[in-house]
This record gives sequence, C-alpha cells and structure tokens, in this order.
Amino acid sequence: MKNLKSNDLKVRILEKGAELTSITNLSTQTEYLWQADPTFWGRKAPVLFPIVGLLNNNHFTYQGRSYDMKQHGFARDMNFEVLKETDNSIRFALRSKGKTTKQFPFHFALQIEYTLVEKTLTVTYRVINPFLEDLYFSIGGHPGFNCPIQEGEKRSDYQLVFNEKETTSTQLIVDGLRNGETQTVLDNENTIALTDELFDNDALILSNLKSNTVSLQKGDTKFWTFDFSGFPYLGIWSKNRKSPFVCIEPWFGIADKVGQDPDFTKKEGVIKLKPSEVFECSYTIEFH
Repeated sequence: MKNLKSNDLKVRILEKGAELTSITNLSTQTEYLWQADPTFWGRKAPVLFPIVGLLNNNHFTYQGRSYDMKQHGFARDMNFEVLKETDNSIRFALRSKGKTTKQFPFHFALQIEYTLVEKTLTVTYRVINPFLEDLYFSIGGHPGFNCPIQEGEKRSDYQLVFNEKETTSTQLIVDGLRNGETQTVLDNENTIALTDELFDNDALILSNLKSNTVSLQKGDTKFWTFDFSGFPYLGIWSKNRKSPFVCIEPWFGIADKVGQDPDFTKKEGVIKLKPSEVFECSYTIEFH
C-alpha cells in the first residue's frame, strides 16, 4: 500500500492493479471512493487495459491467431512495480511478460502515475511501445465514488452535472456488448439525475461530448468535479437500483458490438502505437 497526502486529502493506492483504494477528506474524514462492498461491486477503481469492456465470446484475433481475454483486460489483477515516488506523486509500471503475451500478443510498458496537489488528484496513463512492431490497445479508468456521501441520504438525491449543455445518446448494451441501438440521455441539458432506474440497462456510454467535466452535486452543493478532457468515450455506471455508488469512466476504447469482426486491429476505439512511440492521457478529480 502506498500513500499520498496533502493538507486536504489522503490518497491510498495498492500495488496490485495500481488501483486507488481510498480518497479521504482529512478535515471531515469523508471517504469519497467506493469501498468495494461485494454485495454490490467488489472493486474500487480498476485500470482497464489492454481492452475496455467485453469482447465477443471473450475472444479476438491478430494476424490469423486467436486469443482469449476477459472483460477489461488483465492489468487490474497484476502486481505493478514502483518506478518513482515523491512527496506528492507515485508512478507504477507494468511490462509485458510471458503471462501477458499468452493472451495479448504485443510488447508494452504501462505506467500509471498519481499526483496529489491540495484538493486535486491527477491520474496519468502512459503506454510505451518498446518493440519493433505496432502495438494495439485500449485503456481507461473505472473509479467508483460513494453516492450518497452522507448517511441518511439516497443515491437518487444526487445529480451529475456537465459543464456544457449536451444533446447526446447512450449506446445500449445487452449482456455486456453493444447492440447497435441508442437511447437519448440529454436533450440540450447538462444534468443527469441519478434515478433508481438509470442503470437498469447497464452503463451509459457517451461520446462526442462538448463538455470536458462532470460534477457530482446534491442541488447546488458540489462534492467533486471530474475532468475527462481528451477522452473520446465516457462511461457512467452503477450496479443496480440499490447500489450506493457511481462510477465515472473515461475511456480510450469501448466494448465490442454484437457480431463484430474479431480482428483486434479493426476494433472500434483501438489505439495503434508505432515502435518507440508513447501514448499519454490523464484525468483529474477536484474535491470541493
């Protein structure tokens, strides 16, 4: 377990999966991060790599060979090493090895860095292609946040508020795969009420947003603001009508469509990284 601390927050991160495990307000002792109650969802903030979402039949092909991989990939279940540690930041690393190449035929170096400055936490993903062939991958975050935050409240007392008015639809999911249909979420609006039935059809999958931030609010009271600038997809998810959390998921990549071509290089949202190239993206959470 590794710790970062500012005058305002204490952040804890596990070496397994380089996963956030706690974000605590030091003055109020409020825990912002979902604490993995297995009754609802037994994870907290897994890193999604080298895929986001589910593959058709948990399967893909590359250069005529077949590979099997479970939902969201393997990084979340692997032990990372610590590359660098300072007073306010820590950088973890995972490298391809025999265990990974059996299910993912690419060489990679994945780095995940956490930086805490006062009330703001920045999470940076860095993927390096150390080999002489192209690297194909997807990556994303899946942090869960307690909602409600205060005892005696309900999740439905809260809203997610974007910084721009949006007209957007979600891609509908059946058994973890996109079925090609959509449903309107916002119509020139910026607020999603966290109603009990909001996640009856699984996650909301949004794209082409004008906004770059979304805030958790209860009326005019703002608890945190999540900046997902640069990410092409945003997932919003909770397990069921009673689960007291909400996940904000910035993605470079997306679940398969039903029946789509299993060729990994043709997968929607996949990133192609040439030899020696570096891919980097970040999201930021400011706590109020």
